[in-house]
Amino acid sequence: MTRRLAIRILAGFGGVALLLLVILAAFPWDRLRGPLERQLSEDFARPVRIGSMERVDSFSLSPRLLVRDVRVPQADWAGPGDLARIRELEIGFRLLPMLLGRLQATSVSIAGARLDFVRDAEGRESWSTGEGGDGTDLSFIERLEVSDSLIRYRDAKQDRAFTATLTATSERGIDLAGSGTIRGAPVRIVAHGDPLPMGGAVAPWPFHAEIEGEAIDMRLVGTMDRPLDVDHFSATMTGRGDDLKRLDAIIEAGLPGTQEVRMKADVRRDFPDWTIMGLVGSIGRSELAGEAVIRKRGERSIIEGRIEAAQLDFDDLASDEGLRRAAEKRERVGPRLIPDTAIDLKRLARTDIMLDFSVKRLLWPGPSPLQTMQGRFVLDRSRIVVKPLTIGLAEGRMNGEAVIDQRGPSGLAPEPMLTLAIDLDRASLFEFAPDAGVDGRLAARLRLAGPGGTVREAIGRSTGTVTIFARDGELPDRTASLLGQDIGRGITGSREKQAVLNCMILHMDVTDGDGRMRPMVIDTSRAVSRFSGRVGLADERLGLTMMGAPKQNSVLRLDAPVRISGTIKDPDVQLPEKARSAGNVLRMLGRAITGDQAPLATSIDCANEMASRGFDF
Repeated sequence: MTRRLAIRILAGFGGVALLLLVILAAFPWDRLRGPLERQLSEDFARPVRIGSMERVDSFSLSPRLLVRDVRVPQADWAGPGDLARIRELEIGFRLLPMLLGRLQATSVSIAGARLDFVRDAEGRESWSTGEGGDGTDLSFIERLEVSDSLIRYRDAKQDRAFTATLTATSERGIDLAGSGTIRGAPVRIVAHGDPLPMGGAVAPWPFHAEIEGEAIDMRLVGTMDRPLDVDHFSATMTGRGDDLKRLDAIIEAGLPGTQEVRMKADVRRDFPDWTIMGLVGSIGRSELAGEAVIRKRGERSIIEGRIEAAQLDFDDLASDEGLRRAAEKRERVGPRLIPDTAIDLKRLARTDIMLDFSVKRLLWPGPSPLQTMQGRFVLDRSRIVVKPLTIGLAEGRMNGEAVIDQRGPSGLAPEPMLTLAIDLDRASLFEFAPDAGVDGRLAARLRLAGPGGTVREAIGRSTGTVTIFARDGELPDRTASLLGQDIGRGITGSREKQAVLNCMILHMDVTDGDGRMRPMVIDTSRAVSRFSGRVGLADERLGLTMMGAPKQNSVLRLDAPVRISGTIKDPDVQLPEKARSAGNVLRMLGRAITGDQAPLATSIDCANEMASRGFDF
């Protein structure tokens, strides 16, 4: 009895299920036109209209519907017109996935479609319903036919637009062809996908896509994981652009403007992320290689990777417009030592970066002691930390860290704070001042922090200390004598003879960009020179006074202070008035004859001075 009852219950359930399948297989889907209009209108928040909808077949678990005269209005903010108009759409779908809330299409035929996609400067998308997905799976399509169809796309956020025709047949595959602009540059757009696998098989689907123009070229050749799965594919990418920022209009990683870019890489797309492998390319005359992962999380772009540069020119990391503005500024303000590199992070407010970098050769417009560079660059929510940072020199190296912080108490601060902590060890003084003919072992320590939109502006308003030591070197004998205000030997001495540089000590306390010498001393085998005064880091202007004393008797010895003005790159040494007349020259001679000169200089304790400030080299 129990077994018979169980069999009857199971048979009853089976009968009900079979009856349900029969009802669904014969269901008059055209009756759903009204509910479907209402649901789509709710999803798009605008009135969607369907002219007619009818079932093509009469009985099937994979029904086919013919829909005519579909109209989806454009979003109010996107302007007049329609987001979509479709004259005729025939779609076949599987019934069982439909019951689970997912539309799994098996055939699609579209005729007379007009699609107008708009994204505004804030990133709003006219085609978005605000949902994570529309529940549609196109990867099981066995038959696809598209004719007389046009796609228009306008994107104010990335300044790109195109209009293209879309055609597709089961025999030839899918083709997109059109033209448009990317950041104002005209381009031609072509894309092709192979015919769909027979029977709706889930298999890799070859495709290629190309954007071509004078200012930008990009080509993808690869395979999607399954047909029409644009969110999951692997491809080889080649690209060229007159500016990295123009290429970034396509990949949307928040990259800056640069010189001309060429690159090749293997890429993997797993929406919303990109993985870039085997990257090789160039920016200007800089040669780069590396790998990266670019992830999109909401409005944020997160970039993690590694870059190795065979050679790098920092000027390549600025666009032509940026270089032009920099040249105009140099012409206006004159030569400067402190770079005017922009550090404002407002444009990168939604970008996070963690990048290990290595540069085998740094390129400069002229001679420079800076040869190599390596370290780690981390940008985390408007705060950059470059640590560790190692810069290799022809002799010695720099070590330290740099921080650019633009985080405010409630968002982005108006301007960033730059903090520098750099140590220079066992370098050569000659490498930094080759024209002066001065050499020696060099070490330095820089600790500065200040606000500003550029490096120059931030250092010009910074507070901290700068300490420089040089020792065990040499300099021209005439120069050493003049530093001791020994005019006689400075004028008549041998041009070939060298003096010994015992040490140079420079310690500068900086407050709000105003640097005070405490002290600056140069001790040579000829003299001891002491400098006092200030250096304005904002404009690099000098306001110094030098008093020197020779270590041996001098025939012509200047006993008045020498003033130094001008700028760091272009100093102006001003001799006192009384050193310029014949009468004062005779008075200097008289003091030498009568012995009425100031005391001679004695060497300073260089080792003790350096040790007291923590230097040992």
